Amino acid sequence: MNAPRTINVDYINPFIEAVINTFQTMASVTPARDKVFLKGEGEEGYGVSGIIGLGGEATGAVVLNFPEAVAIAVVGKFVGEDFSSITSSVVDGVGELTNIIAGDAKNRLTQKGYKFDIGLPKIVTGRNYITAQSKSVPCIVISFTSELGKFCVEVSLKKNG
Repeated sequence: MNAPRTINVDYINPFIEAVINTFQTMASVTPARDKVFLKGEGEEGYGVSGIIGLGGEATGAVVLNFPEAVAIAVVGKFVGEDFSSITSSVVDGVGELTNIIAGDAKNRLTQKGYKFDIGLPKIVTGRNYITAQSKSVPCIVISFTSELGKFCVEVSLKKNG
């Protein structure tokens, strides 16, 4: 019998708090947590994703997923410019937001006594792709709503040892 796929909620809440804090302080956007669920098959396709690997006492990744229009709007607010399409500036902005969120969450985890290292953000752009995580590691999806549209964060961590 397979062990249940579980993830420590102490790992999840710092990411929710970091997303809300980062969007409020860096882009004057107030996201609200919508749903939290275990990732399955066939979720919504995205247009821009920022991915950061995590190591330390748990290994995995955090993925910030935006539909194209939301990425354009959020990064526009973040940098104070108007964009009409996905440009290198929008891609860089998603990378920077992902980095800020991961750093904020890492600090929150450290304050709780956890030890994590974060990698550099990688950005994926395209049309209606679906992000996939390892089948052996549970992936929690936290969806958010905001005045600029919906987006989500995926947290996939497996305790080491």
